[in-house]
Amino acid sequence: MAGIAAVMVLSAVPVLDTAASAASAAVPAAATDTAELTEARQALADAKETGARVEVTGERSERTTVYANPDGYSFTLEESAVPVRAAAPGGGWQAPDATLERRADGTVAPKASAVEMEFSGGGSGDPLVRIEKGGRSLALGWPEKLPVPELDGSSAVYREVMEGVDLRVIASTEGFRHLLVVKTPEAAANPELQQVDYVLKAEGLKVVKGAAGDLAAVDADGKRVFSAPPAQMWDSAGAPEAVETAEVPASPAAAAFGA
Repeated sequence: MAGIAAVMVLSAVPVLDTAASAASAAVPAAATDTAELTEARQALADAKETGARVEVTGERSERTTVYANPDGYSFTLEESAVPVRAAAPGGGWQAPDATLERRADGTVAPKASAVEMEFSGGGSGDPLVRIEKGGRSLALGWPEKLPVPELDGSSAVYREVMEGVDLRVIASTEGFRHLLVVKTPEAAANPELQQVDYVLKAEGLKVVKGAAGDLAAVDADGKRVFSAPPAQMWDSAGAPEAVETAEVPASPAAAAFGA
């Protein structure tokens, strides 16, 4: 039966405060220099005068927005579980956009994502996917030479990586997932599909496997930087048939993913 094998969904782990929004009677903690203090105080004055809260734009982050309240002395912090903005080249912010585009060096990347991420433009020199956050990175490699991908929105499709099998990588604004699309019953019977060895390289991270088959890439302090749920396999009707777990050693050295 034709089917789709989902190998891995990898995404950055957000660091959130205990509450989605909070109020403070002090100037925001990040406002330490004169310009930021002036902006925060000006926002308080404007909010009190207009009777409506005013954003302190210098306090923006990928997930947080700070507002000065109309009472003239407190602030409200709103924090989202997903990125609401992404860093723009040259500074500032832009709207997150997972649409893929080709770069001058041939690699493929989302237009605006919360983490640094790039996909292979084909060939054997680059990993299938490389994702980086805070100077720590993971690189996932396909064992054979890759064709030039076809781009469709947030998807990159590498046709016929095996006979009758396409490899599809799908970007989000903070991670990616990849699928092996098995197009015919004959392709599904290929013994090479019983185990596909991916090469995983980590820099500044250790990859560990949970009891349920989920994966986590943790830093030196044991904090999760990236995570992935267990891999799955399902038929073309969309109903899960079996769960495939990946055997990954808890070492930052090259590791093999079993699909």
